[in-house]
Amino acid sequence: MDYQIKRSSRSLALRISINSRAEVIVSAPKFMPEFMIHKFVENQRDWVEHNLAKVKKAHIHIKNDELYIFDKKYQVIENSHAEKIGVKVHGEQIIINNLSPKTPSKIKTQLEEFLKKTAHKYIATRSQALAKQMGVAYQRLALRQQSSRWGSCSSRGNLNFNWRLVHYPPAIIDYVIIHELAHRLEMNHSAKFWQIVKQHDPDYLIHKGQLRKKRYN
Repeated sequence: MDYQIKRSSRSLALRISINSRAEVIVSAPKFMPEFMIHKFVENQRDWVEHNLAKVKKAHIHIKNDELYIFDKKYQVIENSHAEKIGVKVHGEQIIINNLSPKTPSKIKTQLEEFLKKTAHKYIATRSQALAKQMGVAYQRLALRQQSSRWGSCSSRGNLNFNWRLVHYPPAIIDYVIIHELAHRLEMNHSAKFWQIVKQHDPDYLIHKGQLRKKRYN
């Protein structure tokens, strides 16, 4: 889980909060060891994920009427004179067709459905191709609105991915898929696990770092 640590000589105990930008902030005494801070955050994971979901609810990465899909910037345009309702991509524009003007919340809901479908189509197709390449199989694939994870793989072979990956470059999305498929061979993060990831994504360290640093909001 990503979080920021803010140390202060005035802090007498650990405290965790979430700001309006969906950033997890941990206030800690100046000299408290990081392993104790990490343990505290892990113990609060359920609370953090629950409240992050609230902050991120109905939040799509739109800024100044711009939206990123696969790291490509599009201008979002609402068309209230269209004959057919829907969302379509035209050149460098994402056009929302409405029969009548809608509130911002309804437009975001419409966009979210479009993004989820776009994410599912790409991730499902790439998961099949990469699983075949890696010589592994999986059971069910689902997309969710996870607050602190980009993907997960259960012991039964079910894959879950965060649909917000749709904003990221294809290479980074592929890294996340490879990461979860590698768990079909190693259900841990051992040296052997990372060797499997590296075999299928030689630049995985770069992609891993970009995933943590790149933001679209």
